[in-house]
Amino acid sequence: MKEAGTMLRLTRNILWNLVGQSLPLLVGLAAIPITVRYLGDARFGLLGLVWAILGYFSVFDFGLGRATTKFVAELLGTEGEGEPAELSVLVAGSVVAQTSLGVIGGATLWFATSLLVSDVFRIDVAFRAEAVSTFHVLAALLPVLLFTLSLRAILEGAQRFDLVNLIRVPNSILVFVIPAVGASLGMRLPVIVMLLLVARVVIGVLTLLAVHKALPSFVWRVGRDWGLLVRLVSYGGWVAVSNFLSPFLVFLDRFAVGSLVGLSAVAYYTAPYEVVTRLWIIPASVASALFPALSANSRDGSTGEDAGLYVGSIRHVILLMLVPTALLVAFAGDLLRLWLGPTFAESGAVALRFLAIGVFINSIAHIPYSYLQAHGRPDLTAKFHLLELPIHLVVVWYLVSRFGVPGAAMAWTVRVALDAGLLLGGVRWKFRIPLADTLRGIGASALTTCGVFVVALGAVRLSPLPDRWQILLTVGLIFSVGFTVWQFVLTSEERRVAAAVIDRRTQSVGNGR
Repeated sequence: MKEAGTMLRLTRNILWNLVGQSLPLLVGLAAIPITVRYLGDARFGLLGLVWAILGYFSVFDFGLGRATTKFVAELLGTEGEGEPAELSVLVAGSVVAQTSLGVIGGATLWFATSLLVSDVFRIDVAFRAEAVSTFHVLAALLPVLLFTLSLRAILEGAQRFDLVNLIRVPNSILVFVIPAVGASLGMRLPVIVMLLLVARVVIGVLTLLAVHKALPSFVWRVGRDWGLLVRLVSYGGWVAVSNFLSPFLVFLDRFAVGSLVGLSAVAYYTAPYEVVTRLWIIPASVASALFPALSANSRDGSTGEDAGLYVGSIRHVILLMLVPTALLVAFAGDLLRLWLGPTFAESGAVALRFLAIGVFINSIAHIPYSYLQAHGRPDLTAKFHLLELPIHLVVVWYLVSRFGVPGAAMAWTVRVALDAGLLLGGVRWKFRIPLADTLRGIGASALTTCGVFVVALGAVRLSPLPDRWQILLTVGLIFSVGFTVWQFVLTSEERRVAAAVIDRRTQSVGNGR
Protein backbone atom coordinates (compact mmCIF):
# COMPACT_ATOMS: atom_id res chain seq x y z
CA MET A 1 0.00 0.00 0.00
CA LYS A 2 2.85 2.37 0.80
CA GLU A 3 4.41 1.81 -2.63
CA ALA A 4 1.04 2.33 -4.34
CA GLY A 5 0.58 5.59 -2.42
CA THR A 6 4.03 6.75 -3.46
CA MET A 7 3.27 5.95 -7.11
CA LEU A 8 -0.07 7.78 -6.92
CA ARG A 9 1.58 10.90 -5.49
CA LEU A 10 4.43 10.68 -8.00
CA THR A 11 1.99 10.40 -10.93
CA ARG A 12 0.02 13.42 -9.73
CA ASN A 13 3.23 15.43 -9.36
CA ILE A 14 4.36 14.49 -12.87
CA LEU A 15 1.04 15.65 -14.31
CA TRP A 16 1.27 18.92 -12.39
CA ASN A 17 4.77 19.47 -13.80
CA LEU A 18 3.68 18.72 -17.35
CA VAL A 19 0.85 21.24 -17.12
CA GLY A 20 3.09 23.76 -15.40
CA GLN A 21 5.66 23.64 -18.18
CA SER A 22 3.34 23.23 -21.18
CA LEU A 23 0.89 26.10 -20.62
CA PRO A 24 3.53 28.88 -20.48
CA LEU A 25 5.12 27.48 -23.64
CA LEU A 26 1.82 27.78 -25.51
CA VAL A 27 1.29 31.32 -24.20
CA GLY A 28 4.82 32.24 -25.24
CA LEU A 29 4.22 31.04 -28.80
CA ALA A 30 1.24 33.41 -29.03
CA ALA A 31 2.72 36.37 -27.12
CA ILE A 32 6.21 36.59 -28.64
CA PRO A 33 5.06 37.68 -32.15
CA ILE A 34 3.06 40.52 -30.54
CA THR A 35 6.08 41.60 -28.50
CA VAL A 36 8.33 41.56 -31.58
CA ARG A 37 5.84 43.60 -33.62
CA TYR A 38 5.54 46.42 -31.07
CA LEU A 39 9.07 46.45 -29.62
CA GLY A 40 10.94 46.04 -32.88
CA ASP A 41 13.87 43.75 -33.57
CA ALA A 42 16.50 45.72 -31.63
CA ARG A 43 14.50 46.13 -28.42
CA PHE A 44 13.25 42.55 -28.63
CA GLY A 45 16.88 41.46 -28.88
CA LEU A 46 17.54 43.41 -25.67
CA LEU A 47 14.55 41.72 -24.04
CA GLY A 48 16.02 38.39 -25.18
CA LEU A 49 19.19 39.26 -23.26
CA VAL A 50 17.07 39.98 -20.18
CA TRP A 51 15.41 36.58 -20.46
CA ALA A 52 18.80 34.90 -20.99
CA ILE A 53 20.29 36.55 -17.89
CA LEU A 54 17.25 35.54 -15.83
CA GLY A 55 17.56 31.99 -17.10
CA TYR A 56 21.27 31.84 -16.34
CA PHE A 57 20.91 33.25 -12.84
CA SER A 58 18.19 30.72 -12.06
CA VAL A 59 21.01 28.14 -11.89
CA PHE A 60 23.49 30.59 -10.38
CA ASP A 61 22.68 29.41 -6.87
CA PHE A 62 25.76 27.16 -6.57
CA GLY A 63 23.51 24.13 -6.40
CA LEU A 64 21.83 25.23 -3.17
CA GLY A 65 18.33 24.94 -4.65
CA ARG A 66 18.83 21.29 -5.54
CA ALA A 67 20.51 20.66 -2.18
CA THR A 68 17.61 22.30 -0.33
CA THR A 69 15.07 20.10 -2.13
CA LYS A 70 17.03 16.97 -1.25
CA PHE A 71 17.57 17.70 2.42
CA VAL A 72 14.05 19.03 3.00
CA ALA A 73 12.70 15.79 1.48
CA GLU A 74 15.04 13.77 3.72
CA LEU A 75 13.98 15.59 6.87
CA LEU A 76 10.30 15.33 6.11
CA GLY A 77 10.67 11.63 5.36
CA THR A 78 8.41 9.37 3.38
CA GLU A 79 5.50 9.82 5.76
CA GLY A 80 5.78 13.60 5.99
CA GLU A 81 7.10 13.60 9.57
CA GLY A 82 9.56 16.41 9.82
CA GLU A 83 12.12 17.46 12.39
CA PRO A 84 11.16 21.13 12.91
CA ALA A 85 14.33 22.40 14.57
CA GLU A 86 16.73 20.89 12.04
CA LEU A 87 14.41 21.79 9.17
CA SER A 88 14.22 25.41 10.31
CA VAL A 89 17.99 25.75 10.40
CA LEU A 90 18.32 24.19 6.97
CA VAL A 91 15.63 26.30 5.31
CA ALA A 92 16.63 29.60 6.91
CA GLY A 93 20.30 29.07 6.04
CA SER A 94 19.48 28.10 2.46
CA VAL A 95 17.13 31.05 1.84
CA VAL A 96 19.60 33.54 3.33
CA ALA A 97 22.49 32.06 1.32
CA GLN A 98 20.64 32.06 -2.00
CA THR A 99 19.24 35.54 -1.51
CA SER A 100 22.75 36.75 -0.67
CA LEU A 101 24.00 35.24 -3.91
CA GLY A 102 21.25 37.16 -5.68
CA VAL A 103 22.38 40.39 -4.03
CA ILE A 104 25.98 39.72 -5.08
CA GLY A 105 24.88 38.87 -8.62
CA GLY A 106 22.67 41.95 -8.82
CA ALA A 107 25.44 44.23 -7.57
CA THR A 108 27.87 42.70 -10.06
CA LEU A 109 25.41 43.24 -12.91
CA TRP A 110 24.76 46.84 -11.81
CA PHE A 111 28.44 47.81 -11.80
CA ALA A 112 29.23 45.82 -14.98
CA THR A 113 26.32 47.30 -16.95
CA SER A 114 28.38 49.90 -18.84
CA LEU A 115 30.94 47.30 -19.86
CA LEU A 116 28.26 44.83 -20.95
CA VAL A 117 26.32 47.40 -22.96
CA SER A 118 29.28 48.94 -24.79
CA ASP A 119 31.90 46.19 -25.09
CA VAL A 120 30.33 42.75 -24.56
CA PHE A 121 26.93 43.01 -26.27
CA ARG A 122 27.94 46.06 -28.37
CA ILE A 123 24.47 47.56 -28.25
CA ASP A 124 23.82 50.33 -30.76
CA VAL A 125 24.41 53.85 -29.43
CA ALA A 126 20.77 54.77 -30.01
CA PHE A 127 19.63 52.12 -27.50
CA ARG A 128 22.44 52.29 -24.92
CA ALA A 129 20.70 54.61 -22.45
CA GLU A 130 17.62 52.41 -22.49
CA ALA A 131 19.77 49.29 -22.16
CA VAL A 132 21.58 50.72 -19.11
CA SER A 133 18.27 51.49 -17.38
CA THR A 134 16.94 48.05 -18.27
CA PHE A 135 19.98 46.26 -16.83
CA HIS A 136 19.84 48.34 -13.65
CA VAL A 137 16.24 47.28 -13.06
CA LEU A 138 17.24 43.71 -13.88
CA ALA A 139 19.98 43.92 -11.23
CA ALA A 140 17.31 44.69 -8.63
CA LEU A 141 15.28 41.72 -9.87
CA LEU A 142 18.00 39.09 -9.34
CA PRO A 143 17.85 38.90 -5.50
CA VAL A 144 14.07 38.57 -5.67
CA LEU A 145 14.47 35.81 -8.28
CA LEU A 146 16.82 33.70 -6.15
CA PHE A 147 14.74 34.32 -3.02
CA THR A 148 11.66 32.97 -4.80
CA LEU A 149 13.53 30.00 -6.26
CA SER A 150 14.88 29.09 -2.81
CA LEU A 151 11.31 28.97 -1.51
CA ARG A 152 10.24 26.88 -4.51
CA ALA A 153 12.97 24.37 -3.66
CA ILE A 154 11.38 23.97 -0.20
CA LEU A 155 7.98 23.22 -1.75
CA GLU A 156 9.55 20.69 -4.11
CA GLY A 157 11.26 19.02 -1.16
CA ALA A 158 7.85 18.77 0.51
CA GLN A 159 6.56 17.23 -2.75
CA ARG A 160 3.89 19.92 -3.07
CA PHE A 161 4.10 20.23 -6.83
CA ASP A 162 0.47 21.35 -6.89
CA LEU A 163 1.45 24.52 -5.05
CA VAL A 164 4.66 24.85 -7.07
CA ASN A 165 2.83 24.80 -10.38
CA LEU A 166 -0.17 26.85 -9.27
CA ILE A 167 2.40 29.60 -8.64
CA ARG A 168 4.80 28.80 -11.49
CA VAL A 169 2.17 28.83 -14.25
CA PRO A 170 0.99 32.44 -13.75
CA ASN A 171 4.57 33.56 -13.10
CA SER A 172 5.85 31.99 -16.33
CA ILE A 173 2.87 33.31 -18.27
CA LEU A 174 3.47 36.85 -16.98
CA VAL A 175 7.06 36.68 -18.27
CA PHE A 176 5.56 36.60 -21.79
CA VAL A 177 2.31 38.54 -21.28
CA ILE A 178 3.75 41.61 -19.52
CA PRO A 179 6.16 42.43 -22.40
CA ALA A 180 3.44 41.81 -25.00
CA VAL A 181 0.86 44.02 -23.26
CA GLY A 182 3.41 46.62 -22.22
CA ALA A 183 4.88 46.90 -25.72
CA SER A 184 1.43 47.18 -27.29
CA LEU A 185 0.69 50.10 -24.89
CA GLY A 186 3.89 51.87 -25.94
CA MET A 187 5.87 51.23 -22.73
CA ARG A 188 9.65 51.45 -22.85
CA LEU A 189 11.71 48.39 -21.97
CA PRO A 190 12.87 49.60 -18.50
CA VAL A 191 9.21 50.04 -17.51
CA ILE A 192 8.38 46.56 -18.78
CA VAL A 193 11.22 45.02 -16.75
CA MET A 194 10.08 47.05 -13.71
CA LEU A 195 6.64 45.44 -14.09
CA LEU A 196 8.34 42.03 -14.24
CA LEU A 197 10.10 42.95 -10.97
CA VAL A 198 6.78 43.86 -9.32
CA ALA A 199 5.23 40.61 -10.55
CA ARG A 200 8.18 38.63 -9.19
CA VAL A 201 7.81 40.30 -5.77
CA VAL A 202 4.14 39.28 -5.68
CA ILE A 203 5.09 35.74 -6.70
CA GLY A 204 7.71 35.69 -3.92
CA VAL A 205 5.09 36.62 -1.31
CA LEU A 206 2.70 33.96 -2.63
CA THR A 207 5.48 31.36 -2.54
CA LEU A 208 6.29 32.31 1.05
CA LEU A 209 2.63 31.82 2.00
CA ALA A 210 2.63 28.48 0.15
CA VAL A 211 5.63 27.29 2.20
CA HIS A 212 3.68 27.89 5.42
CA LYS A 213 0.67 26.10 3.93
CA ALA A 214 2.79 23.08 2.97
CA LEU A 215 4.60 23.04 6.34
CA PRO A 216 2.06 24.33 8.91
CA SER A 217 4.30 23.69 11.93
CA PHE A 218 7.35 25.29 10.35
CA VAL A 219 8.88 28.36 12.01
CA TRP A 220 11.77 30.47 10.80
CA ARG A 221 14.75 29.93 13.06
CA VAL A 222 18.42 30.74 12.57
CA GLY A 223 20.49 28.14 14.37
CA ARG A 224 24.09 27.16 14.77
CA ASP A 225 24.00 23.68 13.30
CA TRP A 226 26.96 24.38 11.04
CA GLY A 227 27.33 20.69 10.21
CA LEU A 228 24.00 20.69 8.39
CA LEU A 229 24.86 23.86 6.49
CA VAL A 230 28.26 22.43 5.56
CA ARG A 231 26.51 19.36 4.13
CA LEU A 232 24.18 21.65 2.20
CA VAL A 233 27.05 23.67 0.71
CA SER A 234 29.16 20.56 0.03
CA TYR A 235 26.32 18.86 -1.84
CA GLY A 236 25.42 22.06 -3.66
CA GLY A 237 29.03 22.59 -4.73
CA TRP A 238 29.06 19.38 -6.77
CA VAL A 239 25.68 20.26 -8.30
CA ALA A 240 27.12 23.67 -9.20
CA VAL A 241 29.91 21.98 -11.16
CA SER A 242 27.30 20.25 -13.33
CA ASN A 243 25.25 23.45 -13.60
CA PHE A 244 28.23 25.40 -14.90
CA LEU A 245 29.48 22.69 -17.25
CA SER A 246 26.09 21.75 -18.73
CA PRO A 247 25.53 25.00 -20.68
CA PHE A 248 29.03 24.74 -22.13
CA LEU A 249 28.44 21.13 -23.19
CA VAL A 250 25.07 22.13 -24.67
CA PHE A 251 26.25 25.17 -26.63
CA LEU A 252 29.75 24.04 -27.65
CA ASP A 253 28.44 22.45 -30.85
CA ARG A 254 26.84 25.65 -32.16
CA PHE A 255 30.01 27.62 -31.37
CA ALA A 256 31.90 25.02 -33.40
CA VAL A 257 29.43 25.34 -36.29
CA GLY A 258 29.83 29.11 -36.31
CA SER A 259 33.62 28.86 -36.24
CA LEU A 260 34.16 25.97 -38.67
CA VAL A 261 31.20 26.28 -41.05
CA GLY A 262 29.87 29.83 -40.84
CA LEU A 263 27.38 31.99 -38.99
CA SER A 264 24.47 31.22 -41.33
CA ALA A 265 24.90 27.52 -40.63
CA VAL A 266 24.28 28.16 -36.91
CA ALA A 267 20.66 29.01 -37.74
CA TYR A 268 20.21 25.68 -39.55
CA TYR A 269 21.42 23.90 -36.43
CA THR A 270 19.80 26.09 -33.76
CA ALA A 271 16.26 25.89 -35.19
CA PRO A 272 16.06 22.05 -35.13
CA TYR A 273 17.71 22.03 -31.71
CA GLU A 274 15.18 24.45 -30.25
CA VAL A 275 12.31 22.39 -31.67
CA VAL A 276 13.37 18.97 -30.49
CA THR A 277 14.60 19.96 -27.02
CA ARG A 278 11.10 21.18 -26.15
CA LEU A 279 10.40 17.48 -25.61
CA TRP A 280 12.54 17.73 -22.47
CA ILE A 281 9.48 18.92 -20.57
CA ILE A 282 8.44 15.24 -20.44
CA PRO A 283 11.52 13.71 -18.76
CA ALA A 284 12.09 16.89 -16.74
CA SER A 285 8.56 16.62 -15.33
CA VAL A 286 9.18 13.00 -14.37
CA ALA A 287 12.66 13.60 -12.94
CA SER A 288 11.76 16.68 -10.89
CA ALA A 289 8.88 14.77 -9.25
CA LEU A 290 11.05 11.67 -8.77
CA PHE A 291 13.98 13.49 -7.12
CA PRO A 292 12.31 14.44 -3.79
CA ALA A 293 10.48 11.11 -3.67
CA LEU A 294 13.82 9.28 -3.85
CA SER A 295 15.48 11.74 -1.48
CA ALA A 296 12.78 11.11 1.12
CA ASN A 297 13.83 7.44 1.27
CA SER A 298 17.58 7.98 1.13
CA ARG A 299 18.21 9.01 4.72
CA ASP A 300 17.86 5.47 6.09
CA GLY A 301 19.82 4.01 3.17
CA SER A 302 16.85 2.01 1.91
CA THR A 303 16.84 1.49 -1.85
CA GLY A 304 14.25 -1.30 -2.18
CA GLU A 305 11.26 0.85 -3.09
CA ASP A 306 13.55 3.29 -4.89
CA ALA A 307 14.73 0.61 -7.31
CA GLY A 308 11.13 0.06 -8.39
CA LEU A 309 10.56 3.80 -8.81
CA TYR A 310 13.81 4.08 -10.77
CA VAL A 311 13.05 1.32 -13.24
CA GLY A 312 9.39 2.32 -13.53
CA SER A 313 10.32 5.92 -14.29
CA ILE A 314 12.69 4.85 -17.09
CA ARG A 315 9.90 2.71 -18.48
CA HIS A 316 7.41 5.57 -18.42
CA VAL A 317 9.85 8.03 -20.00
CA ILE A 318 10.50 5.59 -22.86
CA LEU A 319 6.77 5.13 -23.48
CA LEU A 320 6.02 8.87 -23.27
CA MET A 321 8.90 9.84 -25.56
CA LEU A 322 8.39 7.09 -28.14
CA VAL A 323 5.73 8.68 -30.35
CA PRO A 324 6.99 12.31 -30.52
CA THR A 325 10.59 11.19 -31.10
CA ALA A 326 9.64 8.75 -33.85
CA LEU A 327 7.47 11.37 -35.56
CA LEU A 328 10.32 13.91 -35.55
CA VAL A 329 12.69 11.37 -37.08
CA ALA A 330 10.17 10.27 -39.71
CA PHE A 331 8.83 13.71 -40.70
CA ALA A 332 11.84 15.94 -39.98
CA GLY A 333 12.00 17.51 -43.43
CA ASP A 334 8.26 18.10 -43.70
CA LEU A 335 8.02 19.71 -40.27
CA LEU A 336 10.92 22.09 -40.94
CA ARG A 337 9.48 22.95 -44.37
CA LEU A 338 6.10 23.84 -42.87
CA TRP A 339 7.65 25.87 -40.04
CA LEU A 340 10.64 27.66 -41.59
CA GLY A 341 10.61 26.94 -45.31
CA PRO A 342 12.47 24.74 -47.81
CA THR A 343 15.96 26.12 -47.10
CA PHE A 344 15.81 25.08 -43.44
CA ALA A 345 14.27 21.75 -44.42
CA GLU A 346 17.13 21.01 -46.79
CA SER A 347 19.88 22.11 -44.42
CA GLY A 348 18.48 21.02 -41.06
CA ALA A 349 16.46 17.83 -41.59
CA VAL A 350 19.35 15.41 -41.04
CA ALA A 351 20.43 17.35 -37.96
CA LEU A 352 16.88 17.21 -36.59
CA ARG A 353 16.80 13.43 -36.96
CA PHE A 354 20.08 12.95 -35.07
CA LEU A 355 19.03 15.45 -32.41
CA ALA A 356 15.70 13.67 -31.92
CA ILE A 357 17.52 10.40 -31.28
CA GLY A 358 19.86 12.22 -28.89
CA VAL A 359 16.97 13.79 -26.98
CA PHE A 360 15.36 10.35 -26.59
CA ILE A 361 18.59 8.94 -25.13
CA ASN A 362 19.09 11.99 -22.92
CA SER A 363 15.51 11.70 -21.66
CA ILE A 364 16.32 8.28 -20.24
CA ALA A 365 19.47 9.73 -18.65
CA HIS A 366 17.34 12.17 -16.61
CA ILE A 367 16.31 9.27 -14.36
CA PRO A 368 19.73 7.87 -13.28
CA TYR A 369 20.93 11.50 -12.94
CA SER A 370 18.16 12.16 -10.40
CA TYR A 371 18.73 8.79 -8.72
CA LEU A 372 22.42 9.44 -8.10
CA GLN A 373 21.84 12.96 -6.80
CA ALA A 374 18.91 11.88 -4.62
CA HIS A 375 21.15 9.29 -2.98
CA GLY A 376 23.85 11.78 -2.17
CA ARG A 377 26.22 11.30 -5.10
CA PRO A 378 26.20 14.61 -7.02
CA ASP A 379 29.97 14.20 -7.17
CA LEU A 380 29.52 11.37 -9.67
CA THR A 381 27.31 13.40 -12.02
CA ALA A 382 29.80 16.29 -11.87
CA LYS A 383 32.79 13.99 -12.49
CA PHE A 384 31.00 12.45 -15.45
CA HIS A 385 30.55 15.93 -16.96
CA LEU A 386 34.21 16.71 -16.37
CA LEU A 387 35.13 13.47 -18.16
CA GLU A 388 32.79 14.19 -21.07
CA LEU A 389 34.12 17.70 -21.71
CA PRO A 390 37.51 16.87 -23.37
CA ILE A 391 35.98 13.95 -25.27
CA HIS A 392 33.20 16.17 -26.60
CA LEU A 393 35.71 18.84 -27.64
CA VAL A 394 37.56 16.35 -29.86
CA VAL A 395 34.41 14.69 -31.26
CA VAL A 396 32.63 17.96 -32.04
CA TRP A 397 35.68 19.41 -33.79
CA TYR A 398 36.13 16.29 -35.94
CA LEU A 399 32.48 15.74 -36.89
CA VAL A 400 31.64 19.42 -37.52
CA SER A 401 34.74 19.96 -39.67
CA ARG A 402 33.91 16.79 -41.63
CA PHE A 403 30.09 16.87 -41.89
CA GLY A 404 29.05 20.43 -41.01
CA VAL A 405 25.62 20.95 -39.41
CA PRO A 406 24.72 17.22 -39.35
CA GLY A 407 28.12 16.58 -37.75
CA ALA A 408 27.25 18.91 -34.87
CA ALA A 409 24.04 16.95 -34.26
CA MET A 410 26.00 13.67 -34.42
CA ALA A 411 28.55 15.00 -31.90
CA TRP A 412 25.83 16.12 -29.50
CA THR A 413 24.08 12.75 -29.76
CA VAL A 414 27.36 10.89 -29.13
CA ARG A 415 27.94 13.03 -26.04
CA VAL A 416 24.49 12.45 -24.51
CA ALA A 417 24.78 8.71 -25.30
CA LEU A 418 28.10 8.63 -23.40
CA ASP A 419 26.48 10.59 -20.57
CA ALA A 420 23.55 8.15 -20.38
CA GLY A 421 25.94 5.18 -20.35
CA LEU A 422 28.00 6.69 -17.53
CA LEU A 423 24.92 7.52 -15.45
CA LEU A 424 23.38 4.07 -15.89
CA GLY A 425 26.76 2.56 -15.10
CA GLY A 426 27.05 4.76 -12.01
CA VAL A 427 23.74 3.47 -10.68
CA ARG A 428 24.84 -0.09 -11.45
CA TRP A 429 28.19 0.41 -9.72
CA LYS A 430 27.03 2.20 -6.57
CA PHE A 431 23.55 0.77 -6.03
CA ARG A 432 23.64 -2.64 -7.70
CA ILE A 433 20.83 -2.13 -10.20
CA PRO A 434 22.16 -3.92 -13.29
CA LEU A 435 21.12 -2.89 -16.79
CA ALA A 436 19.67 -6.38 -17.30
CA ASP A 437 17.36 -5.86 -14.31
CA THR A 438 16.42 -2.46 -15.70
CA LEU A 439 15.51 -3.98 -19.07
CA ARG A 440 13.46 -6.68 -17.35
CA GLY A 441 11.71 -3.98 -15.33
CA ILE A 442 10.88 -2.04 -18.49
CA GLY A 443 9.27 -5.22 -19.77
CA ALA A 444 9.30 -7.26 -22.95
CA SER A 445 5.85 -5.96 -23.93
CA ALA A 446 6.99 -2.32 -23.68
CA LEU A 447 10.17 -2.91 -25.66
CA THR A 448 8.29 -4.96 -28.28
CA THR A 449 5.64 -2.24 -28.65
CA CYS A 450 8.35 0.38 -29.16
CA GLY A 451 10.13 -1.75 -31.76
CA VAL A 452 6.97 -2.61 -33.70
CA PHE A 453 5.85 1.04 -33.77
CA VAL A 454 9.22 2.27 -35.04
CA VAL A 455 9.36 -0.40 -37.78
CA ALA A 456 5.75 0.20 -38.83
CA LEU A 457 6.22 3.98 -38.95
CA GLY A 458 9.39 3.56 -40.97
CA ALA A 459 7.58 1.31 -43.44
CA VAL A 460 4.80 3.87 -43.85
CA ARG A 461 7.24 6.72 -44.34
CA LEU A 462 9.34 4.84 -46.93
CA SER A 463 6.31 3.61 -48.85
CA PRO A 464 5.31 5.17 -52.21
CA LEU A 465 1.90 6.12 -50.81
CA PRO A 466 0.73 9.75 -51.21
CA ASP A 467 1.34 12.06 -48.25
CA ARG A 468 -2.37 12.06 -47.38
CA TRP A 469 -2.40 8.29 -46.88
CA GLN A 470 0.87 8.34 -44.97
CA ILE A 471 -0.58 10.86 -42.51
CA LEU A 472 -3.77 8.81 -42.06
CA LEU A 473 -1.79 5.62 -41.46
CA THR A 474 0.49 7.41 -39.02
CA VAL A 475 -2.50 8.68 -37.02
CA GLY A 476 -3.83 5.13 -36.97
CA LEU A 477 -0.50 3.84 -35.69
CA ILE A 478 -0.47 6.43 -32.91
CA PHE A 479 -3.94 5.41 -31.72
CA SER A 480 -2.96 1.74 -31.99
CA VAL A 481 0.16 2.18 -29.87
CA GLY A 482 -1.82 4.16 -27.29
CA PHE A 483 -4.41 1.38 -27.03
CA THR A 484 -1.72 -1.30 -26.87
CA VAL A 485 0.19 0.48 -24.12
CA TRP A 486 -2.91 0.99 -22.00
CA GLN A 487 -4.34 -2.48 -22.51
CA PHE A 488 -1.28 -4.73 -22.64
CA VAL A 489 1.84 -2.83 -21.51
CA LEU A 490 0.72 -1.01 -18.37
CA THR A 491 0.21 -3.20 -15.34
CA SER A 492 -3.13 -3.34 -13.57
CA GLU A 493 -1.62 -1.30 -10.73
CA GLU A 494 -0.44 1.39 -13.18
CA ARG A 495 -3.89 1.57 -14.78
CA ARG A 496 -5.46 1.80 -11.32
CA VAL A 497 -3.17 4.67 -10.35
CA ALA A 498 -3.90 6.50 -13.62
CA ALA A 499 -7.64 6.02 -13.14
CA ALA A 500 -7.38 7.28 -9.53
CA VAL A 501 -5.56 10.42 -10.67
CA ILE A 502 -8.14 11.08 -13.41
CA ASP A 503 -11.02 10.42 -11.00
CA ARG A 504 -9.56 12.82 -8.45
CA ARG A 505 -9.13 15.53 -11.08
CA THR A 506 -12.72 15.01 -12.25
CA GLN A 507 -14.04 15.30 -8.69
CA SER A 508 -11.98 18.46 -8.13
CA VAL A 509 -13.44 20.08 -11.24
CA GLY A 510 -16.95 19.02 -10.29
CA ASN A 511 -16.55 20.50 -6.82
CA GLY A 512 -15.26 23.76 -8.25
CA ARG A 513 -11.76 23.35 -6.80
